[in-house]
Amino acid sequence: MTPFSVYQGKWSVLDRVFERDIIPMARAEGLALAPWDVLSGGKIRTDAEEARRRETGENGRTFFGRAWERTEEERKVCLALEQVGKEVGTESVTAGALILQDAWG
Repeated sequence: MTPFSVYQGKWSVLDRVFERDIIPMARAEGLALAPWDVLSGGKIRTDAEEARRRETGENGRTFFGRAWERTEEERKVCLALEQVGKEVGTESVTAGALILQDAWG
């Protein structure tokens, strides 16, 4: 049998299981990583963006479930990501998420 050579999995600042469980396993087994959902299905957004979506009825992605609004925990993470973005010179909350994602990888 041909051994596995890559692991594809969900990895974002809102879902940290990948780093805790998957990365150590991949290193031990010599697997490449192909992460997906690094922006958490659009849940990484500012409070202003969420309010705008609520007001316009645009809402957000509901492909994986009906709950498009962030939980309080997700909102707190997004506020921290806004701060990271400001510290590196961008107003983009998603840029803050990608910067942290790159630093962890």
